[in-house]
Amino acid sequence: MLTSKTKKKIIIGAWSWSGMYKRISKNEVNKVIDLCLSNNFYEFDTSPSYKLADNILSHYKKRNTKILINTKCGWNLKMERTYKINEIKDGINKLLDKFENINVLQLHNPRDEIKNWDELLEMFEEYKKKKLINYSGISLARNFYFPSNLLNKFDFVQDEFNLLRIDPIYKMKKFRNVLAARSVFANGILTDGFKNKSVYKKNDHRSSWLRGDRKKNILIQKKILEKLNKDNITQFAMNFVMHFELFDKFIFGFRTEKQFNIFLENLKNLKPLNKSIIQKIISLHNNNKYFLNKKLRYNN
Repeated sequence: MLTSKTKKKIIIGAWSWSGMYKRISKNEVNKVIDLCLSNNFYEFDTSPSYKLADNILSHYKKRNTKILINTKCGWNLKMERTYKINEIKDGINKLLDKFENINVLQLHNPRDEIKNWDELLEMFEEYKKKKLINYSGISLARNFYFPSNLLNKFDFVQDEFNLLRIDPIYKMKKFRNVLAARSVFANGILTDGFKNKSVYKKNDHRSSWLRGDRKKNILIQKKILEKLNKDNITQFAMNFVMHFELFDKFIFGFRTEKQFNIFLENLKNLKPLNKSIIQKIISLHNNNKYFLNKKLRYNN
């Protein structure tokens, strides 16, 4: 049974509506958002760099006060990172013009270029005091971690976690606030849609890295995982990620109504995984050559 408690753990990710996978129309995005809202999912994760998705969500937010917007700062529309206070504040003020109030404001995938952490944290507190944002956050870039004493100064952290990438269960153990898992389906790899014959167009970000020997290796990783469980790979991916109490929230994205309906059915059919399955998955990451190959594995 799907409870309201479970639904509150779900955040709808808007990246798949950004056009970075493939072109998507405003009408297609509207249909999926309408489905989310009609099923009582109100929290969305977006970014100014998601362009179309961000603009559409701003219109919905003005019409529906139940909607919670989690968005990001630190990237401009040219996909360039910038963490200068004045530039970040300019970006935040534009976001507030668009959304009026922000639930979680996150630094967007910083690497090691930030030197002014105290200044940035103070800025977040100022916006919180003015009740313009509810929570401060950071969206971690893959394989870039920061000390726990720094991360614990944020109210919210999101990190990539899935059957092909389990780093957070080691790296985030000391984080004490709200932790969200994203990329549960590993950019569509952990779905029935990813096959040997899958080819991605140039405007799909996966075309630059999901190909050749790396694609072959990841397909082998996927087949090994599929043998561990009788459920379809998408259900297995959800069961695995939502098994961990380390996480408070889970970010799921989908481009189409069909994908949303599959997600909803899998959410209704969530089941606990036994400890032996969890241990087998962890053992694969620690011992199996296809999971340890740093150049060819998914987690790179």
